[in-house]
Amino acid sequence: MTRIETLQKFMREKKIPLVAVTAGPDLQYLTGLDFHISERPAILLLAASGQSHLVHPQLESEKVKSCKFPLVSFPYGEAKDTWAEVCAQALNGLSSEKTKIGVISTQMRYLEMELLHKALPELRFTAIDEGMQKMRTQKDISEISNIRKAVAIAEQAFLDTIRTIEPGRTEKEIAATLVLNLFRSGSDSELPFNPIIASGPNSADPHAVPTERAVQAEDLIVIDWGATYNHYISDLTRTLSIGAPLAEFEQITSVVKAANSAAREKAEKHILCSEVDAAARAVISDAGYGDYFTHRTGHGIGMETHEAPYIAVDYKQPLEIGNTFTIEPGIYLPSRGGVRIEDNMVITEQGAETLSSLPRDLFIIE
Repeated sequence: MTRIETLQKFMREKKIPLVAVTAGPDLQYLTGLDFHISERPAILLLAASGQSHLVHPQLESEKVKSCKFPLVSFPYGEAKDTWAEVCAQALNGLSSEKTKIGVISTQMRYLEMELLHKALPELRFTAIDEGMQKMRTQKDISEISNIRKAVAIAEQAFLDTIRTIEPGRTEKEIAATLVLNLFRSGSDSELPFNPIIASGPNSADPHAVPTERAVQAEDLIVIDWGATYNHYISDLTRTLSIGAPLAEFEQITSVVKAANSAAREKAEKHILCSEVDAAARAVISDAGYGDYFTHRTGHGIGMETHEAPYIAVDYKQPLEIGNTFTIEPGIYLPSRGGVRIEDNMVITEQGAETLSSLPRDLFIIE
């Protein structure tokens, strides 16, 4: 069964006659078509059975011909006042009730909603996030293989980069070197996110942006980075020390490493995501640093950097075979420094497998 057929099965079960999928990861997942999200909309229109229609810019017609799934193409030109008419033709060509249409709430923009409403004013919108989420969280062998490769690329780029780090180099310079090494190691051109290089007191900010700050002796440096391979991503974090670390930094590294290990050991099929989060949180709280672990333990990875499942206290869903996700506990001491250790995981029939292999101790830069 193709991915589109699986979605259509969900539509029939939920009595949703139509679905609209816009440019972005869901469209790429269903069709293999990679459209940039721009002012020119691309909309896949599905009935609960039968062929699929694609409304798209005329300039993308050659790309659409390469689609591996049968699609009826509805191209439009540059004149915006014709777009709604083309959209109406695509909708009317589907043999389906046309009063309700399913959309992915986190992906559908007002631009496309307005266009669909102009095409058929009687349409009512309903969210189908549950159906798409269930499909995308259960990764198949090829998807997991792509993530494995993305992890390997990221790890090689990291090892190549840390050889160049020394006191006096700025966070921005290190980030630039890491990006170049990611491409040299084989990453797709679109990285999952801009790398985080956070040194000294900046390392106490979990989502710090690289600055002109030059690294110096006794700094901790948190490096959070990832690669993309065939549209699938990796997301890793390791922490470095410039020279011998302060005793306090050694201590929090030991605690974070233990929390990372506890969460990875807890993860397995049918265990609640909240229980995995609790395993990491308990280690850090018992060591007296609970107030300094300020984010969830992890999140799903795949075609997006953050997707389901979420390894969080309030996410009560069980882990299932094919789930891929991060484990990334951290301790952040304001104005002093922080430590985060992040690995990538997959749930298999045999249990939880750690896809990343870099050491989890502090990397000492002499």
